[in-house]
Amino acid sequence: MKAVVIILLATGALAVYITAVKSGHFFKSLINSAFQGLASLLAVNVIGLLTGVTVALNWYTIAFSCVFGTPACIALLFLDTIFR
Repeated sequence: MKAVVIILLATGALAVYITAVKSGHFFKSLINSAFQGLASLLAVNVIGLLTGVTVALNWYTIAFSCVFGTPACIALLFLDTIFR
């Protein structure tokens, strides 16, 4: 089971890498994606003060949102509400 999760995450990271290479602006697109992921994670936690639904900040959530951007933050929020 753990190997399946690692394979899925590696496949997703490879897709992000290929997309960044094909855009023609490799570092710019990676930095923009990381910034958008961190900004969305911050926004979820700020809005979570009002709604009560927040995402824990640790190295895994920060790295996941940096690599995969805003969709990762949405997925973390979705998983957090499911497992509550």
